[in-house]
Amino acid sequence: MGWYFRVQYDGRFKSYPAKENLKKFLKKVKTIVNSSNYGAEIKAKKIAPIVRGWRNYHKWCCMEDSPYNLYFPMKTAERKFRKQKSINRHESKRLLDKAFPKVSWKENGHTMVKGTKSPYDGDLAYWSQRNSKLYDNATSKALKKQNHSCGYCGLKLKGDESVHLHHIDGNHDNWKPKNLMAVHQSCHQLIHGGKSRD
Repeated sequence: MGWYFRVQYDGRFKSYPAKENLKKFLKKVKTIVNSSNYGAEIKAKKIAPIVRGWRNYHKWCCMEDSPYNLYFPMKTAERKFRKQKSINRHESKRLLDKAFPKVSWKENGHTMVKGTKSPYDGDLAYWSQRNSKLYDNATSKALKKQNHSCGYCGLKLKGDESVHLHHIDGNHDNWKPKNLMAVHQSCHQLIHGGKSRD
C-alpha cells in the first residue's frame, strides 16, 4: 500500500507514506525539475499530476512533517524556475502553486464499510457511492453529477476499476465542471485511443 504504520507511546495510531514510496515519488519530481529539456512552464505542468496523485493517495496519512509536506522539493523547484530569465518572483510563485497543487488531508479518515456489506454482494449503488469518496474535488463532483455512472459507457462505476477524470476538450488546464467527465480507466483509454487513430 505504500504506507508506514506505528502506534505512539500514548496509544495514538499514526500512518505515513512509506520511505521507499516517498523516495520513488521524489525521484520522479527531481528528474523533471532538473531536466534541461523543459522550460519552467512545462516543468510545472508535468509535475502537477504527479504531486496531485501522490497527495490524493496519501490523504489519510499524517502529511505535516517536512518530508511529506514537500517543502524542500518546492524550494528546489523554485530555485530552478528562477534561473529562467523570463521568470520573476511573482511568476515563480504562480508556477510553484501550479506544480504543487494543494490536497486536503485528514489522519485516519478512512470510511468504514457499512454493516455486513461485501464487494461481492451485488449492491452496485452502495459500492459506487462509497468509492466516490476515494476521490477528491473535481472527480468526486463529477461522479455525483453522473449518478456514479461512467460518462462514456453509462455503466455503474464499481470498485474493481479505477476512475479517471476526462477533460472533454483535451485541455488539461481547463478544470471547469462542464469540461470534466468521470469515466472507467478502460473507457478513458478507448477515448484517447480513438482520437489517436483519427
